[in-house]
Amino acid sequence: MPNYEVMFIVRPDVDEEALEATRKKVQAIIADHDGTLIEEKDMGKRRFAYTIVYKQGNEPIKYNEGYYTVYTFQANTDVVDELNRVLNIDDRVLRHLAINLETA
Repeated sequence: MPNYEVMFIVRPDVDEEALEATRKKVQAIIADHDGTLIEEKDMGKRRFAYTIVYKQGNEPIKYNEGYYTVYTFQANTDVVDELNRVLNIDDRVLRHLAINLETA
């Protein structure tokens, strides 16, 4: 099974419970696809290099920081598609990126 890394940024205005729920959701997706979590990095709240505008309803909200989390894992190739699908529709996640470490 190939090695992957997924990084995602959660909005800074969510509470600790919602942050943990998002992390647990990503871990569950990896486990559901017969994956093995190798490393988990909670990088905390960090400032962005540029402002991210997130549209919630009709009101755009500007964020200058967010909670970073990085997971390194082994899983089947279809896990990346599922992670992208779930993280795209989660309104707590501002940005995410999943890469194959063997081709990087």
